[in-house]
Amino acid sequence: MDIGAWCGHCGESFRLAELVDDGFTGRCPRCGRDLAPDYGPVASAAVHDVIRASAALAGAAARLHNVAPRLHVDARKLNADLADALGAD
Repeated sequence: MDIGAWCGHCGESFRLAELVDDGFTGRCPRCGRDLAPDYGPVASAAVHDVIRASAALAGAAARLHNVAPRLHVDARKLNADLADALGAD
């Protein structure tokens, strides 16, 4: 999955993977301001975890669809739950 993110300083958007492609610096790839003051290693691990979880979710959903095509997952509820977990409004 291509996970979108944006900076709370400049408001510019970017792919979450951009934060870790060349090593996590903890800075916005657009404006360069610090996104996780004093928590760089924790934030880096969390970004990697979110990317891995996203890939796992996509793979599991595809497998489920292949083996149980008549089982429908409530995507709106899943999206709402993910938004809550991410602290999105």
